[in-house]
Amino acid sequence: MGPWFHGGWGGRSDGSYLGNVRFGKKTSEFYQRNIEFPFFNFYLKLRGTVHDIAEANVFFTGENEWRRFNEWPSKNIDYRHAFLLRDNMIGIMGDDKPIAEPIQLKVGHNDQVYSEYISDPAHPVPYTEDVGLGRTREYMSDDQRFASRRPDVLSFSTGILKEDLTLAGPLVADLMVSISTTDADFVVKLIDVFPDEFKYDEKEMGKGNGQAYPMGGYQMLVRGEIMRGRYRNSFEKPEAFTPGKITQVKYTLPDVAHTFKKGHKLMIQIQSSWFPLADRNPQKFVDIYKCDDSDFQKATIKIYQDAVNASKIILPILKN
Repeated sequence: MGPWFHGGWGGRSDGSYLGNVRFGKKTSEFYQRNIEFPFFNFYLKLRGTVHDIAEANVFFTGENEWRRFNEWPSKNIDYRHAFLLRDNMIGIMGDDKPIAEPIQLKVGHNDQVYSEYISDPAHPVPYTEDVGLGRTREYMSDDQRFASRRPDVLSFSTGILKEDLTLAGPLVADLMVSISTTDADFVVKLIDVFPDEFKYDEKEMGKGNGQAYPMGGYQMLVRGEIMRGRYRNSFEKPEAFTPGKITQVKYTLPDVAHTFKKGHKLMIQIQSSWFPLADRNPQKFVDIYKCDDSDFQKATIKIYQDAVNASKIILPILKN
């Protein structure tokens, strides 16, 4: 696993950057020399050895280092609940000591707490800030500050991390929601927030894409995935939502191999459109391929954050 766009491992790039984010290493050259060439040399020409190639050879962004595992996901994983709290904060539970600045919250057991936004199919959240003629490949690590400024995107963040936090494997979104209509999409994005004073060392990291992008406070997309709400319980049997009823939407996002460095923040963004990566949901339980413009409607989306209905993200934290 490497930090590449399609074909980036095979000579279309040296793998030292993707968009504004720099990896400090020519990851494509490493793969070609240490994995690809020895593999084919051994199995096609019966030369050399493959003893140095592990079952899983994974480049971890953030720390920008290769790691080797006998299996993937690693058994050395501690799954922790990252609760979405009021005041747009995240509380990571299950550790003997806090990994971020402490969060002071007062929520009673019977308090119903939620954050809400209005999702409008006529004005969907775009997948990138830029305007282009085709889908970009750089969106995979693009700055998400444009999205966090929108009223139809919820952003939750930890405090400043006191130590490195490494995620290795799939993460799970476990949301307690209600909607005012009968269908909606849910997009969950995992984001690394850089320190406000962050700058790349041009000598150490290279010039990357050659652009002087302001990296202080950069919100780097690490992973994102969408779930069409009607398939929350089954892909074979779609179900409508009951307007106003609190409902669980739980799904697994693709694997992560990333280290949130000390001084950074971990952010979760939630939205209900990701256009045009995903087609617009009319937010009405109809046949989307046969519906017309009159079926598209606004929906009020509530994400619950209280003791009874606790929305959370399950993080695969790699133990040291």
